[in-house]
Amino acid sequence: MTLGGYTYLTHERSVSSEEFSQKVFVADQIINGQLYEIGISKKDVISRRSVSKKEGGLTWEQSLLKIQLPPSVSLSLIEADMKRSLSFLGKPFRIESSQISDSLQLEVKVMDRATHHLTFVHAKPSTSKMELRPRIAIVIDDLGKENHIFQELLRWDLPLTLSVLPFSPHGKTIGQEAHQRGKEVILHLPMEPQGYPKIQPGEGALLQEMDEEKLLRQLSEDIEAIPYVKGVSNHMGSRLTEDPEKMKIILSELKRRGLFFLDSRTTPQSVVLQTAKSLGLKALERSVFLDHSQNEDDVKKQMEQLIRVSLSTGRAIGIGHPHPSTIKSLKEMIPKMKEQGIEIVPLSSLLE
Repeated sequence: MTLGGYTYLTHERSVSSEEFSQKVFVADQIINGQLYEIGISKKDVISRRSVSKKEGGLTWEQSLLKIQLPPSVSLSLIEADMKRSLSFLGKPFRIESSQISDSLQLEVKVMDRATHHLTFVHAKPSTSKMELRPRIAIVIDDLGKENHIFQELLRWDLPLTLSVLPFSPHGKTIGQEAHQRGKEVILHLPMEPQGYPKIQPGEGALLQEMDEEKLLRQLSEDIEAIPYVKGVSNHMGSRLTEDPEKMKIILSELKRRGLFFLDSRTTPQSVVLQTAKSLGLKALERSVFLDHSQNEDDVKKQMEQLIRVSLSTGRAIGIGHPHPSTIKSLKEMIPKMKEQGIEIVPLSSLLE
């Protein structure tokens, strides 16, 4: 999401155009990061425009955004998080806030010049959504490296979706056993991240340098490595999922094979959903990562956020990993989900 497009035409003695531009860029990144952390995507930005501003020899574009939030997300929490994030940057950065009716107004200033104005409003849930029982799909990523936790998940009377890495030591076995026990299996497809090759996505990775022939050959090998897959999700991929040309090649092949795609949203600049829509491919995106932190209390907080999203929008997708703390937290939190009338469903059922 782009918040600022900046044009700096002249200089003044006290503040240079270059210095101002750099600081606005930093503020822009902090704001983008905070919006991403709370799960704001492009579809949630209901209005975006800019206004030309001029002061003290500087000319710039002030970014004006109106953002729609689920009813469960606290305006006060948004305000506190934004203020805390910007406060780390020091004196040149300031944020002013006001709550008017059911909206939150935030004005960000850099060197006392207004550069961003954000308005947050709560979405009104539709009657049809509220009439339906809320649903949650829970996806367990990175399976295949070991077999112990998978065997425990297999015993659960719960329609978890199991996301398996290709060419992993136990990948084929997991695909076969999960299918026999009626569990949904998807391929956890390694894709190039930002920072590659220092950061390695693993065997079978799709890379940006690959031409169409190499991409399709590697994709085919990856799909065939795990039996009974119904869909695909990206493992890493923060670089490749930003590339519309490469994603069109990959998603077109998935459509040909009758597979869906789950965007793990490892980058806020992902083009997956818009590309999938243009191709007519069924695709989803995750709502909440459950275990960025493996601390049990943190995992439970993320699961509470997943519940809030489900209750406010009718559905939610949580992605976790085979960590002991995640498994323990799931055991404790899933009964609480059911008490609130939430149905745990396979990922593919949310495609409807």
